[in-house]
Amino acid sequence: MFELSSALSGETGQCFHIGGRWVSPGGTRRTPVVSPSTEEELLRVPLADTGDVDRAVAAARTAFDHGPWPRMSAPERAAHLRRLADEVRRRLPLLARLWTAQVGAPVAFAEGLVQAGESRFDYFAKLAGSYAFHDRRPTSRGHARVIREPVGVAALFVPWNATFNILAYKIPAALAAGCAVIVKSPPESPLDALVIAECAAAAGLPPGVVNVITADREESRALVASPGVDKISFTGSVPTGRAVATTALERFARVTLEMGGKSAAILLDDVDLPDALDTLTPLTMPFAGQVCFAQTRILAPRSRISEVVAAYADRVRLLRVGDPWNRTTQVGPLLNARQLRRVLGYIDSGRREGARVVTGGGRSPGHEHGHYVLPTVFADVEPAMTIAREEIFGPVVTVQAYEDVDEAVALADATAFGLSGSVHGADPERAYRVARRVTSGQLSVNGFELAPSVPFGGRKSSGLGREGGPEGLEAYLETKAVFMPGP
Repeated sequence: MFELSSALSGETGQCFHIGGRWVSPGGTRRTPVVSPSTEEELLRVPLADTGDVDRAVAAARTAFDHGPWPRMSAPERAAHLRRLADEVRRRLPLLARLWTAQVGAPVAFAEGLVQAGESRFDYFAKLAGSYAFHDRRPTSRGHARVIREPVGVAALFVPWNATFNILAYKIPAALAAGCAVIVKSPPESPLDALVIAECAAAAGLPPGVVNVITADREESRALVASPGVDKISFTGSVPTGRAVATTALERFARVTLEMGGKSAAILLDDVDLPDALDTLTPLTMPFAGQVCFAQTRILAPRSRISEVVAAYADRVRLLRVGDPWNRTTQVGPLLNARQLRRVLGYIDSGRREGARVVTGGGRSPGHEHGHYVLPTVFADVEPAMTIAREEIFGPVVTVQAYEDVDEAVALADATAFGLSGSVHGADPERAYRVARRVTSGQLSVNGFELAPSVPFGGRKSSGLGREGGPEGLEAYLETKAVFMPGP
C-alpha cells in the first residue's frame, strides 16, 4: 500500500495508481514540490512518460469494457460511493494539511473548504441511487426506452490551486455515472489524488476504475489525444483549455471545461455597506486570490464610490498576511516565483494605466522567504484597463464606479469571463433581478455559496458544461433511445 508518510519524505517510488495497484513510473523524470511559504523543497515526485499514460488508459479501458463497475446497478454503485465518501471523510485532516503544505492555503481556510469537497462525495453517492437512468416514453408505434449510459473512460485534469475540492466535483460524478477515470495530477500538488486513490481501494472499488498519474504538458496532451479516452473534464487556464477542446474535437471526444473567472460583486445603491463587506471581503481574496470564483471586481454606485473604497480598503488593511500554518493567517503566499512575478506585473500595469493604489501594491515586508504580496486595492479603474479585464489570480481587487444598474450590468459583463458573481442590496428580489441580467454561470445574492446539488461552471471563456448537481452527473452520461413495439 502507498504510504503518504513515505511519499512526503521522498522514500517511495510507487507514486502512480494504475489498475488497482501502486506502481513505479516508467521514466526517470522527477519534479520538486516546493513550499510556497519557505521556498524549501518538500519532496521530488515522478512524472509520467507516454508509456505510463498508455498503461493508465489501458487499465481504465479494461475496467470499463470488461469490468463490473459500469454493469452494476445504480444502488450497487451508490453503496460503493458511500464507502468511498466515508474513507474520504476519515482523511479530511490530511487533505487539509496537504493543501497548506503543497500550495500555501492558510490552514484554517483549508480545513473549512475540504468540508465542501467531502459534501460532494456524499451528494453523488446519494444521487447515484436515486437518479433516473432509464425512462419510458410513448410513441405512435408503442414506446421508447430512454437509457442514460456512462460515457466511458474519463480523463480528469485538475489544477494545483484547489486539487482536492475540484476532484470532489469530478470523481464522484464520473463514478456515479459508471465511468472509469484517469486523474492527471498537477506536478505542483500531486498528493491529493493519491489520497483519493487510496480511499477508492479501501472502499473496494474494482481495479482500474480509479487511476492516478502525475504528468507534465507533453504527456497530458497524449492523454487528451488518446483514442481510449471518451470524455475529458478539464479545469485550468484558457489557453490550455482551448488546446484541450481543439484536440478533443478532432475525434469528437466529449469535453467539459472550467477555465477561470473575473467575477464582479455589484453593490446596489441601497446596500447596507458594513453588512455587505462582512460577507464580501473574505470572498475577494480567498487563498491570496488564487481561486477562480474570487469576487475580484467591486462595482459601486458613483454616488457612494468614495465611501465604498475607503470602507473596503480599511477591511483589507486588517487582513492578516503570514505563515499559512498559523491559524490566524488570512492571506498566505502565492504558489511560486512565477505567480509572484505575474501578480506584481499586473500591479505595475495598473499603475502605468492610471489606476490608483489605495492600499498594498507590492511585496509584503517582513517575509524573507516565500512568495507574499500585500493585499492590494485599486480605485479610479476604467473598464479598458488590464487589471479590470484579465484574471490576476492574486490578492488584487479593483473598485469601479457605475451610474445606474444598466451600466453596472455592462461593467460586470465587460470581460471575456462569465463564471461567478454576486449582487448585494437591501431588497433580495431586486438584487435577484439584477443577477438575472449578468452573463455568468453562477451568482449569489447578499453572500456566496457553493452547494453540491447546484451546478457550477461558466459562460464565455470561463468554460463549457457544468459540475455539481444532476447536471454534473449528466456530463458523464450518453443518452440512448430504443424504440419498442406495443404498449
